Amino acid sequence: MNVCLITHGYPRFPSDTTAPFIESIAETLQKHGMRVTVITPDTPKFARTTADHSVNLKTYRYFFPRRLQLLGYANTLINDCELKKYVYLLAPFMCLSAIFHLLYLHRKHRFDVIHAHWLLPNGFIGAIVSKLCKIPVVITLHGSDIFVSKLNPIFKAIAKWTLKHTAMVTSVTPAFLPELTALGVPEERRCLIPNGVDPEVFPPPTPKQLTELQNKLSIPEGQHVVFALGRIVLKKGFDILIRALPPVREKCPQTTVIIGGDGSDLERLKALAKEKGVSDIIRFPGTIDRLEVPIYFYLSDLFVLPAVVDPKGNMDGCPIVILEAMACGKPVVSSAISGIPIVVQNDKTGLLVEEKDPDPLAAAIISLLKNPEKREQFGRAGQQRIRHELTWAKTIEQFIDIYQQHANRNT
Repeated sequence: MNVCLITHGYPRFPSDTTAPFIESIAETLQKHGMRVTVITPDTPKFARTTADHSVNLKTYRYFFPRRLQLLGYANTLINDCELKKYVYLLAPFMCLSAIFHLLYLHRKHRFDVIHAHWLLPNGFIGAIVSKLCKIPVVITLHGSDIFVSKLNPIFKAIAKWTLKHTAMVTSVTPAFLPELTALGVPEERRCLIPNGVDPEVFPPPTPKQLTELQNKLSIPEGQHVVFALGRIVLKKGFDILIRALPPVREKCPQTTVIIGGDGSDLERLKALAKEKGVSDIIRFPGTIDRLEVPIYFYLSDLFVLPAVVDPKGNMDGCPIVILEAMACGKPVVSSAISGIPIVVQNDKTGLLVEEKDPDPLAAAIISLLKNPEKREQFGRAGQQRIRHELTWAKTIEQFIDIYQQHANRNT
């Protein structure tokens, strides 16, 4: 089958951390016998070559000069809470250009299915081409797209029209299924397909690599290491982690916390760490090279992601970093919201706590730091769960089933 993936996030260079899960989906589909074309907007930092991927990867220009192509690639929202002002200017150009490029690529490759990642804008773009060319369009919801669709009546109307012309909508979390009901999507046209991970991408690093990273971050010998990773925005809940650290420091004094990633909330977090008197035990390495991420996981004793529903109602769908931590055999402490409980089994592969409350978060971190046997047990169970249930191969099998059902109806 010829499948076209349309997205506005994709690794811009091989070590980029921007939406690597989209590349994983595309490459795994290709390995399963699909002929895959990925179309994504151009951006000044895009620097891929034909040698570093196997899919047919296409970018499209939508504005001049190139430096003003600012949409997508996690640049669209301020703190994931509101759209940046330039979005309203650039979005029409992006949508029109994407539609024309998608029509051109369909003429050339004759796609059997369009798979749009994120409802807006890609689902809308895919739905228009679907109507014009009689190709089924499948949409996958990842999180911020449902939030954006509720920002104003125009976006809501576009979302409802898009969903009306969609063959199937998949969601990475059950939390979005009621939202789809409200937008008029019947039960038979929606389903839950969690994210996956490729365990082979996370081989154990060498002792030398671990020592070099430990020295680079100035982590003393014999320290426990707590690792958190993600874009530094409100919905990740990193401020809750910082508020939880004073009791952690008191009960487990030999602890270092790494909060990896970059984003608009970083300076506030650093100020909060100083205010709480824990800045000396926190390391903020900034954006971590994709190839170095496994070393951070293996250096750590446990992984923490205290995700929250932010003040504007936005939340993560099914954070990939949690699956990556489990693939590395690390116990997870996270919030019992959205798609997290379908990945992390409480008291089996990690501990789930109430969101926005630093006290139970601190208690969960302390309990695991003080119990190496439980850390080992949770980590091993999580690794087994990934290998048997939550790989990209399992996810892709479900996508292919959907493609085949709906492509056959259009032949």
